[in-house]
Amino acid sequence: MTKAQKKVVILLVEGDTDELLLIERLRQLFKDKEIRFEPQHGDIFYQRDKKEQAIKEVISDRVKEILIKRKFKPSNILAVLHILDTDGCFIVPAHVAVDTEQSSLTQYNEESITVNSEEQKGRIEERNEIRSRNVQMMSSTQALAQYTYQAYYFSRHLEHVVFDEMNPCREEKVEKIENFLEELTIPIEQFLAQYMPVGQDEGYATMHQESWEFIMENIHSLQRYTNVSLMFDFLDQYS
Repeated sequence: MTKAQKKVVILLVEGDTDELLLIERLRQLFKDKEIRFEPQHGDIFYQRDKKEQAIKEVISDRVKEILIKRKFKPSNILAVLHILDTDGCFIVPAHVAVDTEQSSLTQYNEESITVNSEEQKGRIEERNEIRSRNVQMMSSTQALAQYTYQAYYFSRHLEHVVFDEMNPCREEKVEKIENFLEELTIPIEQFLAQYMPVGQDEGYATMHQESWEFIMENIHSLQRYTNVSLMFDFLDQYS
């Protein structure tokens, strides 16, 4: 099959390290598809200037922009997949605490988010309220306009799952992922499956739903989990 005949999978991700971690293995396994990563370099689930706009509309608009930019026709698209960071957005306000001695604006911990002022506490609580509502909506979404859509997560983010680092240094992210991949002795999907929060002997739909239900409970969205290995199962369905 030529490249022109390949169906396109649009993969919305938060940053460049998602692509770095996954692209080689995805291309190796799914040679009949064109995997197109689209880093957002921002939080599409919490944009203050769009907080009154329905999240499905926000993401649909983004997909339309990508199609125009990449010159894809709607008929080219197999699916729109979305990997997001939970960033602890499902915790209740009681787990957001002020520490005026803290030098950083926001610090993520295993059981709480600490901030350095009451003003920042208000910002994080507002972000969590809006972001959790939007993520919950998209977690159960199966279609976006005419496209198949599925959402997956890293909790709290990719570096937390891969390196067990809650607050990684931005400047070291790329180098650490490159080193990790060089030393990895098992397929990346097998590595990620170790951090699935639910049993893996059910069907895809059940595991997808239950993994989302789990991460929305208590303080799980601050802890080290991911359901991204399910994305490989989903793509297998179209092979």
